[in-house]
Amino acid sequence: MFFKVKEVSKSFNGQKILKNINFTADRGEIISFIGPSGVGKTTLLKIIAGMETPDSGEIVFKETGLANRNPAVMVFQDFLLFPNMTVFDNIAFGLRASRTKKKVVREKVMEMLECFQILEKVDQYPKKLSAGQQQRVAIARAMVINPGVLLLDEPFANLDKNLKADTALFIRNTQKLFNTTTICVMHDQAEAFSMSDRMGIMLDGELIQLDRVEKVFHEPISVRAAAFLGHVNRLTPDILGKVKILDNGTGKNLDFSTGDYFFRAEAAAIANNGEGPWEIVKIVFFGTNISYHLKNNDTIIHIHALYNGFQTGDRVDLIVHRILKGENR
Repeated sequence: MFFKVKEVSKSFNGQKILKNINFTADRGEIISFIGPSGVGKTTLLKIIAGMETPDSGEIVFKETGLANRNPAVMVFQDFLLFPNMTVFDNIAFGLRASRTKKKVVREKVMEMLECFQILEKVDQYPKKLSAGQQQRVAIARAMVINPGVLLLDEPFANLDKNLKADTALFIRNTQKLFNTTTICVMHDQAEAFSMSDRMGIMLDGELIQLDRVEKVFHEPISVRAAAFLGHVNRLTPDILGKVKILDNGTGKNLDFSTGDYFFRAEAAAIANNGEGPWEIVKIVFFGTNISYHLKNNDTIIHIHALYNGFQTGDRVDLIVHRILKGENR
């Protein structure tokens, strides 16, 4: 364990923003927190950075050897580059502020410029850079002072959609190269999955689940946690006999008294059957997939599929490939 967030709570104007947040981070680990706006993600980063004081709880650094490292450095979503400084001077700012020798400043800045693939921008000013390049300068400025923890606040907020995936992988590869513990908050789920070792879901000021990214997706702790990552459908006893379950036997002998069963919209398929129990009542085209709304009596099910050979009014069978189980909380 490198550091621990222990029982951290925070309120503003009588409203509790963070409620007893607990987690630990290991050296070199990337942890991303996702959640809706106003859930307290940025406040949590500021508390770790020492920019906010929690009402209760504490941040505990356990690892020794931090004498030559800044405990935590935060990179904001607006980058906050100095507009009147070149790329070199922006990156060098923290080193110069700590009275580092000129030779060492140049060596370290040039290392960052090369590592972050912005060497050709060394003499340019921020206004001449793209959003992606500005982001790299901001992270390089933080990394050059050798932080114990790198804190990233919405790192993809100002990037075009096409840049986000590549940037997420770039951040991961760079962070692993320097073995810097990184805590990130964001809205972008796909990028959080691709760059993180672990991911946490924050809802209503609570950290409701923190685990390996694949486990958060495939083994959500609750319906609420699963639903934040995409549409889920409840599997209730009254529709169980109207669904074909191909989930390696998981669908057999379901005990609804021990928890809720549900499935993701993309974990199901439909098949033509003129006498099938489900009717397609709505079709929505999303580009990457098609959302089919199925109805049986008063139950509406949403599934996502690539095949567009169905029409509204078609009768179909519903096939579920993976069932999830979680507590109703």
